[in-house]
Amino acid sequence: MKTLRKTLQDRRLNAAAGTLILWVALGPWVWGYATSPAAVASHVFFIFAFGPLTLLIVVLRPAAYVLLAAGLWLAVSPWLLGYATNHTAWLSELVTGTLLTILAAHAAGINVAALVPTRRRHPRNPRQRHQPATNATAVETAGPRS
Repeated sequence: MKTLRKTLQDRRLNAAAGTLILWVALGPWVWGYATSPAAVASHVFFIFAFGPLTLLIVVLRPAAYVLLAAGLWLAVSPWLLGYATNHTAWLSELVTGTLLTILAAHAAGINVAALVPTRRRHPRNPRQRHQPATNATAVETAGPRS
């Protein structure tokens, strides 16, 4: 039963990564920034270089790390390649790159939720807010010393 569950989870990861790669392939024409040669060249390269790796991310951990780096590249590529003046272009690339990075990190075994800082609560009273610590030795009273 565990093997079947793992196989289904692996197929879902591959399907999600494939869907994101398909979105990368169609993005310039769907959002209307296909007139930018840099955007189209980047997307064509991205599809041919990283598309096949989406099938390997659950089998080969290095493929997941490469796809993680590709997701980071996709997220910042509009600014580096100069087509970030189109609002829908950079928004689509940022969202898709972030999702691809998170998906690849999950496939690589990186716990993304553990990287996000959380607020700590007081152990006795969870509703109590964090109070700044005071250093009692550093606090002095005003007035003459005797």
